[in-house]
Amino acid sequence: MDGKKALYYAAIAIAVLIGISVVLSVISAIIGLATAVVSGIVTLAVLLGIGYVALKTGAWFFGSDDDASLDSLDSIGSGSTSVDTGSSRQDRLRQQYVEGQISEAEFERRIGEELETEEVDDIDRELERER
Repeated sequence: MDGKKALYYAAIAIAVLIGISVVLSVISAIIGLATAVVSGIVTLAVLLGIGYVALKTGAWFFGSDDDASLDSLDSIGSGSTSVDTGSSRQDRLRQQYVEGQISEAEFERRIGEELETEEVDDIDRELERER
């Protein structure tokens, strides 16, 4: 083998090694980027989970905003008027009807009772104001 062929093969070998090095570097960069993206998504999911648990824990410690807690506040005397209480009762009846817990006839009967109770309460308040 003469010197030119050896130099030629050496140049090709170096070019192949450089090419393989570049390809491996690009693949490594892509894998690193994918790892960083997956790591960021997992971190975000964990943080959201911790926030959700903290929110639920706070709601559990300090009470939640469901109808049962609102009823207990009304019964304690939170300063709400009978008109507010009547409308919240009507809202609860509507919700029970929508959820299928009570029939249409039962809903109409209870709403009628609520409206009659509101009218009597309004009349009583008017009489007390006149006195």
